Amino acid sequence: MLLTQEQNEHWQALAEKVGISKAELVRRSMAGCRIKTIPQANWQCYWQLLNIGTNIHQIAKAQNSAIANGLIPPPIDPIPFEKLTKQINRLRLHLLLGTDEETNEEQSLGDDWED
Repeated sequence: MLLTQEQNEHWQALAEKVGISKAELVRRSMAGCRIKTIPQANWQCYWQLLNIGTNIHQIAKAQNSAIANGLIPPPIDPIPFEKLTKQINRLRLHLLLGTDEETNEEQSLGDDWED
């Protein structure tokens, strides 16, 4: 796609503001997708949630390794961890995409993961 220097600078500035490549911005614009900036606070929460999810994964891995080595680890119910991990991933997507719509699976989970 050929652009004048002014048009190119305009698209580049928009892409930088939104935090995506210029090519991705053009593709989304052509597809009619809503393009919005993501607040810095959302990015910070996104990365913190990623770290929390990683920590949960490491706890589960340590539990499984202990069991595989014949040790008896402290009892931890894996079900809340699985639900928590799903909710963390949903929240991370919400922070980036800003969607309020829930899938059928999310609606069936409900808000109370500590059943």
